[in-house]
Amino acid sequence: MTPFESLIGEFSKETGLSLKADAGESCSLETDGLVVTLQYRRERGDVAIFAPVSEPGADLPSETFRTALTLACNGEGTRGNFLGLFGDALILSAFVPFEGLTAATLGDRVLAFADAALAVRAALAAPAAEQAAGGASSAETFDLLHV
Repeated sequence: MTPFESLIGEFSKETGLSLKADAGESCSLETDGLVVTLQYRRERGDVAIFAPVSEPGADLPSETFRTALTLACNGEGTRGNFLGLFGDALILSAFVPFEGLTAATLGDRVLAFADAALAVRAALAAPAAEQAAGGASSAETFDLLHV
């Protein structure tokens, strides 16, 4: 059993989730329609936590990209996580050093990450919804994100 498999086994026991690391040393869980993936990056000595915060395959309007850049500025709107484009989806990610990582600490990090990802997903969806309804301008959206 690899160290990552052992960690995921402990995490699974503590949370009651049925998780198992795959051959690529990753696993995924879902909460509130958000798929969160944990990927052990042995060569970097960390665990990448990531989730799509936009619909993969959807055409993203310019307002969504503008909001993404606003959220990513200094990591303030992403709660210190990274926001980037992978393929055709916006992805939120975080990196946790593997050394000394416990199942409890991983659980705390996953919960905080999922909460941030859900907030980012909602913020990214707001401009498209407002634009469809004839709502706020990008300047108004910026103000709403920083209240």
